[in-house]
Amino acid sequence: MRKLLNILLLVLTLAALVALSVYFIYNHFHEELKEVRLKVDRDRENGFIDYEKTYDVIMKICDTANNAQVMDIPVDSVLNVLRANPWTTEVKGEINLDAVFDIVVKECQPVMRIYNNKNKSVYLDAEGNIYPTNDRYTPYLLIANGNVSFPHDAMGNVADEVYANTDLPEIYALTKGVMADEYARTYVKQIYKDKKKNYIFSLNNTNIIVIFGDVNDIEEKLFKMKHFFMKMQGNPELDTYKEINLNFKNQVVCTKNK
Repeated sequence: MRKLLNILLLVLTLAALVALSVYFIYNHFHEELKEVRLKVDRDRENGFIDYEKTYDVIMKICDTANNAQVMDIPVDSVLNVLRANPWTTEVKGEINLDAVFDIVVKECQPVMRIYNNKNKSVYLDAEGNIYPTNDRYTPYLLIANGNVSFPHDAMGNVADEVYANTDLPEIYALTKGVMADEYARTYVKQIYKDKKKNYIFSLNNTNIIVIFGDVNDIEEKLFKMKHFFMKMQGNPELDTYKEINLNFKNQVVCTKNK
């Protein structure tokens, strides 16, 4: 008998909990939406995504004037529209138990801007993802240009088939090397590809041009560049050089100004 009473008590407790949960869920979905909170996740104050315009788009889709209750808010529609933004990498959003619609939009973080030979440009991030330019925001990044060919309107990733026979994969490999090297990441401001398919660096701490050559032995060449400039730091002879060439084994060949 006691066992039966315990079972009955357990059943009644579970039933009460279920009823209470149903009550709270019903109240939650019939509660009026109190607020929409948007956060644009990026490592800088300004960016590609316009906060005010994005917030206005969210409010128009939510249509809180006619869809006042939580159950009427088209959460999926809002998130899908935000994901369609070409500078967005991730979108998360939910209506919490306080009836607040919390939305976090993560913005892309490009590491370089690359121009093709038709002067059309795109942005690349550290994973090789491609993003379009934006008239309202131009970040200060590493620049690549010159005799470079690629379609500027395909987007996607440099590993996609559409870019297989273009210069993007090669330039991306070189960019990864530059970004991974602390000295090069600090001082290389432009990568230029000439008609002979040599890559040439412009640095922001000197007027000396660096002939990098092809994309073979990237780490070795970057080490030679760093070692050369650190060894020559403070040496007045450095001002007499026009360019240095990293293409020779275990040495840096210097060309002086005429």
